[in-house]
Amino acid sequence: MKKPYCIVPLCLLVLGGCASAPVDTTPVWSEQLPETGVQMELSNCELLGEEPVYYTLDRDSTEKWREKPALQTKGVPVVTLWGVTEDEVELRYVENIDTLYLYYDRVMPQQDLDYIKTETADGGLQYRLDTVYNFEFVITTPDGTDTMIITCERDGLTDTAE
Repeated sequence: MKKPYCIVPLCLLVLGGCASAPVDTTPVWSEQLPETGVQMELSNCELLGEEPVYYTLDRDSTEKWREKPALQTKGVPVVTLWGVTEDEVELRYVENIDTLYLYYDRVMPQQDLDYIKTETADGGLQYRLDTVYNFEFVITTPDGTDTMIITCERDGLTDTAE
């Protein structure tokens, strides 16, 4: 009996090619987050803007939309966090519908598929966002909670459902 061929090695090769891409760690944005005191840095991309975005937790919400801090990027953004542990960071998808950003709770970003997480030599947590989705970093420490939305654009592609 002839063995069927599998395309998994091809997929791994494609993903592996992404994983080995060099990362430019020159910061394009850096800030100490106000509630947690965590240092957050953005690199390996072009910063298109720092305008807050309108956000809601669900489509049926009767609450007013609220503004959330956001960084608009082009390229393959890398977010580095200092002063936080892995279990204090939650990464979420955020869907863009026209000018509203909506928490997408049906599925969560998958490590090594949507993002690559590493630890830097100086103890920082580093997240390379490998897909053209919008991500929300929710950082919760004993001091409080901060959020930051990273919108991604690459090669003319965006995560917009208009």
